[in-house]
Amino acid sequence: MKIPRTSARKSLGGFTLVEMLISVSIMTIVIVGTFNIFIFYLRSYNATTLMRTSATRASLALDRMVYGVGTNYGLREAPHAGVTISNVASTFWKISYTNNTYFQWSSASRCIIDQTGKQLGTNIVASTLSTNGSGCTISLSVAESGGGRILTNTMSTFVQFRN
Repeated sequence: MKIPRTSARKSLGGFTLVEMLISVSIMTIVIVGTFNIFIFYLRSYNATTLMRTSATRASLALDRMVYGVGTNYGLREAPHAGVTISNVASTFWKISYTNNTYFQWSSASRCIIDQTGKQLGTNIVASTLSTNGSGCTISLSVAESGGGRILTNTMSTFVQFRN
């Protein structure tokens, strides 16, 4: 009678070293890919937040100048004949009108203030004020920093003075 040979390796229900290395390699690739996607979305969220914040600051500063704050009249209420503009290159401007009401910006302070000293806008890194016959154009560049980034948003508006 012939006795069958038994195989040297009997299945014990475990994994071989090669199978474990392959599964660990696949899991590592999946984890690294997921982490990279997370970092991408985190940076994207940070950039979007900075852009939104700088746009909000610029828009709010322009709105406060154009429409006024509290009992102060904004530039829309300024009579054309009573407006005085002081403009010194790209480092300072001041616009005055009715009853010593004014708005001014300087590159040193990086903010727009009114006659009471109230800040109407902050983090303004650049601004221009130009006039024509019927009104003025105001442009603001607001910078925000965070997460190792600095983002700048520029907005401008034209204000037509009253007759």
